[in-house]
Amino acid sequence: MHSAPANGERKTLTKRDVLRIAREREVRFVRLTFVDILGISKNVTIPASELERAIEGAITFDGGSIDGFVRGEEADMILRPDLATFAVHPWTASGAVEARVICDIATPDGEPFEGCPRTTLRRAVEDARDVLSGLATALEVEFYLFDVGIDGTPLTSSTDVGSYFDLSAGDRGENARIEMVTALESMGIAVASAHHEHGAGQHEIDVKDAPVLTTADTLMTIRTVAKHVAARHGLHATFMPKPLESLAGSGIHVYCTLPPQPDDAREHGELPEDLLFAIGGLLTHAPAFTAVCNPTVNSYKRLVAAWDAPIYTVWSRRSANSLVRVPAGAGPTRLEVRSADPSCNPYLALAVLVASAADGVRAHTLPGDALTGSTYELSERDRSERRIRTLPKSLRQALDELDRDAVVRAALGDHIFHAFRDAKLAEYERYRRAVHPWEREAYFRVY
Repeated sequence: MHSAPANGERKTLTKRDVLRIAREREVRFVRLTFVDILGISKNVTIPASELERAIEGAITFDGGSIDGFVRGEEADMILRPDLATFAVHPWTASGAVEARVICDIATPDGEPFEGCPRTTLRRAVEDARDVLSGLATALEVEFYLFDVGIDGTPLTSSTDVGSYFDLSAGDRGENARIEMVTALESMGIAVASAHHEHGAGQHEIDVKDAPVLTTADTLMTIRTVAKHVAARHGLHATFMPKPLESLAGSGIHVYCTLPPQPDDAREHGELPEDLLFAIGGLLTHAPAFTAVCNPTVNSYKRLVAAWDAPIYTVWSRRSANSLVRVPAGAGPTRLEVRSADPSCNPYLALAVLVASAADGVRAHTLPGDALTGSTYELSERDRSERRIRTLPKSLRQALDELDRDAVVRAALGDHIFHAFRDAKLAEYERYRRAVHPWEREAYFRVY
């Protein structure tokens, strides 16, 4: 079992290393995992005897069965394992040891598939290399652990009554979270900390700085591990942005550490130009990248003036409800983006964030003065004078903003942009037509 270096970088694994680890750990099955454009984890499971063939790119799957991937006549797709992601699961399936390896997707002729979210992020990072070479990212990931009914159905209740940083002896959620951290570390993920969050049953796991692609892989792994471990404790883990109106929503905070600049030795409190430009780019493109970073109709139940959720395109050094924050004591080239939520496709979300920051650096986009105080107290006049925009209030509004932003669209590429947009428009239309319990409660007897 390989472990993560202290800085979050993955160890390099060769084909020989992977086959040796699989043999020594008596791996019986290997899950070749990938994601669709919606960020849903998919996999093809092979017996360990087929692992060498998989490494050589001999395993295919029907891409025509995955929404947004390919047309029927282009169905055969190749799974290309990224050996650096090979890890043995710290549990067994029916007594059999399992491993997983995350894959890129290639076309039948061996070329990278333009609809592969992981390839899209690779391209975005490469395109930004002229201004963001060496960019590192980290995450704070929030989620809920709810009880499960007698029949195994997930509930929306929790016996947990804790809040920020609480510790309760014998709390199943606390015990499950500790086991999650142990499992993640055993799979090579560098966890920085973990704690109870604001809502009853809400938790957070934070991971250390790593290359951007590694960070995206990490979020996918956290989702899988959290759900698996939660089930072992009789709980259900959900990364839904706003599972209950009365409780805080779940977000992900993305930390970006820019490459150091030669003139970083500055007067106290002065920030490097490139950091300010990156913030300017993020604020400029935030209305458009919201569609990707907050991709469900439920996401917009979280982006309201409550529980420190960001709703305006502002930055700050202290305000907890700003869109972008420069954390105190974190170094002169570190910023935090606070708007995204854990329902996002992490590869696409990080791709549009990287592209937005890079555009700001290239265009020398200044973000204006940092805000002091709560963003919720900004008047309409304040926002107008400072040219502060409001984040979209619905998925439909966010998609309209995405349509108008050439930089964010280019980061996705034509194939993913159109496939993502079509899927999300269809999702919004289903939501718009659905009759919700609130409507029956409000109107059924009155009219």
